Amino acid sequence: MGFNLLTEPWLPVVRLDGVRQEISLTQALRNAASYRRLVGSTPTMTAALHRLLLALAHRVYQPLDAARWAQLWQARTEGGLPEAELAEYQDQFLGRFDLFDPHAPFFQCPALDNPPGSTAKLVAGRATGSNRTLFDHTTADQRPVLPPAEAARWLVTTQAYDTSGTKQPYRKARTAEGGLGNRFGCVLVEGGCLHETLLLNMQRYQPDDELPAGTTGRDRPVWEAEQPPDPEPDARAPLGWTDLLTWPSRRILLSTTTASGTTEVDGVVLTPGTRLEGDLVEWEAMAAYRRPWLKGGKQGELRAVTLDELRGVWRHSQELLLSSDRRWWNTWRASTRAKGPLPAQEPERRRPAVLDHIAELVEDGDIPEDTVYTLRVFGQQLGDQGGDTYTWYEEAVPAPVALMRAESARVGYIIGYAVSLANDLGEQLKLMERQYAADFHRELTKEQEKKSSDLEILYWPQLAQPFATFLRELGQALLHGASETAPAERWGQAVSELADRTAWQWLQGAPRRDRSLLTASAHFDDFQLARHKLHHIFRSGLARYSAPPQEDA
Repeated sequence: MGFNLLTEPWLPVVRLDGVRQEISLTQALRNAASYRRLVGSTPTMTAALHRLLLALAHRVYQPLDAARWAQLWQARTEGGLPEAELAEYQDQFLGRFDLFDPHAPFFQCPALDNPPGSTAKLVAGRATGSNRTLFDHTTADQRPVLPPAEAARWLVTTQAYDTSGTKQPYRKARTAEGGLGNRFGCVLVEGGCLHETLLLNMQRYQPDDELPAGTTGRDRPVWEAEQPPDPEPDARAPLGWTDLLTWPSRRILLSTTTASGTTEVDGVVLTPGTRLEGDLVEWEAMAAYRRPWLKGGKQGELRAVTLDELRGVWRHSQELLLSSDRRWWNTWRASTRAKGPLPAQEPERRRPAVLDHIAELVEDGDIPEDTVYTLRVFGQQLGDQGGDTYTWYEEAVPAPVALMRAESARVGYIIGYAVSLANDLGEQLKLMERQYAADFHRELTKEQEKKSSDLEILYWPQLAQPFATFLRELGQALLHGASETAPAERWGQAVSELADRTAWQWLQGAPRRDRSLLTASAHFDDFQLARHKLHHIFRSGLARYSAPPQEDA
């Protein structure tokens, strides 16, 4: 029995009334305005399913230019996305979405002839092989059975986020890089409903005109390929945007069993698939990029922003929200005495491509200037060897449209100072703790150096909410022509007070006496001096930008 993803319910969504429901791909497009969000059981699943749905939407409603985008955007209040194109596409490719088709199963390789293993290989969080987990104790002789809907969700997720390392070989090749999703924080602009979210994340898509950048006229998602992939692993460059959104990083084949007339998945073959040739920065548009500072005051190549276990993604608000502006970086480097020539061909940061598109839509009057969207950033961190999942991430950052449109170097400078203050105070807290340990000759091992300290746990997670408030207030200041430094001042006060409370908790949190107490108090006093100095430097820097420079007025 088949299970067609276009017509069968399998996508997990939350309706506008808060009720959870599973729907088909066709329903997700036709009734997108009726759903609040698409939400998987893990952040990686949520990201992977959105990328799949976006690939489908781009193909159904192509060519997508500015006028066509405006029509689709307006359709959210006029009955939903057009059904004629969807019906035509369904008639043409319906068979390609059958999860159990004997000749071309969806997102799979039917030529694999290896014996199937446990479905635990698909389900992140399940123990499999030597990859032990804390809460799951599935053993090698157990074969968990998955309903088709759940198997389809994990199939899509595995193609994007599978771990690296040794895999079952088809013939000889047994090592594979991790799925592409492991290389960057996947940025999704979230609107008020799924319809808005889809449109906000859809680029101008005209393959015959090679739009977006890197897309060729041969672009297609995996299900439109003329034939299923060869079971041997290979390497190539993407054909375009929808090819990248549905990248086949693994060769997979599901095995099935039938019980009481219901088909279920009882096993899986999973082998190395297609490796991406070239640098991800050339094609990936749902990522933010930055040039890291290297030793000697030099900058490295553009690298995708990833998520950190403790330090929130809000620290990369410049890369996520602001347009590339070389004037800002020249000013910033002059103030910090960073050396080395600026590369002529590349910006120092690059935000996700759709944010440039949204800024243009505001200029065209399609989106109100006072709108505040949400950037949801999804990521996965692998273990030290890359063969197991350490943790998943999902973080949210407010995205005022006014900040997306900001062209003033002053705005970037203010956000840069705000992030630097948090970083500097965090470093001072860590220094206080480690100097105290050094005074008692307790050398830290390499493992302890890598481990997050108690102070970091008390400090960093508490900063996301006040920074979100700062961004919203900064957007309002830009919108109404008010002082941008006032929100920054409030942020500076909030982060300084949090650092102060954290230091007090450290001082009072452990029983100390005699020399230990005197030493801890001395380091606490040193920290307080550093905190006041850093806050003063922060306020002095902001004062230089309290009024718009002549060229920005």
